[in-house]
Amino acid sequence: MTSDSVRATAFGTAAGNYDRYRVGVPDSVADRLLPTGIDAALDLGAGTGAMTRRLIGRAKRVYAVDPDPRMLAVLAESCPDVETVEGTGERIPLPDASVDAVVVASAWHWMDPDAAIPEIARVLRPAGDLIIVWNRRDRTVSWVADLEGARMRITGGDDLVEQRVRHYLDEPWLPEGAPFADIVIEDLRWQAAMSKEDIARLMTTYGGYISAPEERKPEMLRELIAYVEADERVTPADGRDDALVDVPMVCHVWRATRN
Repeated sequence: MTSDSVRATAFGTAAGNYDRYRVGVPDSVADRLLPTGIDAALDLGAGTGAMTRRLIGRAKRVYAVDPDPRMLAVLAESCPDVETVEGTGERIPLPDASVDAVVVASAWHWMDPDAAIPEIARVLRPAGDLIIVWNRRDRTVSWVADLEGARMRITGGDDLVEQRVRHYLDEPWLPEGAPFADIVIEDLRWQAAMSKEDIARLMTTYGGYISAPEERKPEMLRELIAYVEADERVTPADGRDDALVDVPMVCHVWRATRN
């Protein structure tokens, strides 16, 4: 396991909140990511299964691999028909040429491309797809960008993930000799309906809050809730009568085909 994989397993301490407040992609986005009717798909770095649930029904057999058994335990509760296995991007516990698609949802930045790309190529069938996605709040919207700034200020997080996401979307980063071609990069925008409290609690599922001393967390949460409540831009759209806010989201997609 790489040092980044070790850091990633820290999120298992908050697996319940992670599953409840992290926002999975809607069916309309999933339809763009993966066609229905394929034989087998792997959710690599599956966490608690936000993407796994979208693979069910699109593939006849779905595997979920994650290094953290606490995450996989939550996933197994909601996806009992999925085969869950502990593993990492660098060591995938599946046979050669066993899946038609590998999806990595908001987890690629924890993996070592030099080791993970050959391993993914090993488990992919010829012409299978590697689909890397980051499903995130759309920071081109002013109030979302300000919310991210407030999260960093209140919880003491860093922008490491932001830097890595930009790198993978902007740079020709494939390791030399990687057996992938036909790279496609696109942004799929959509909106997630969330309550104000859920927006605030979503901020507690990131590393800054999770790694903070326990005695600091109640005050951090109060500050996050107060910030969201005070921002007049965080309001339900006209015509909504359920008090939910339409949060602008963007799904960054990096896709390549096994050649």
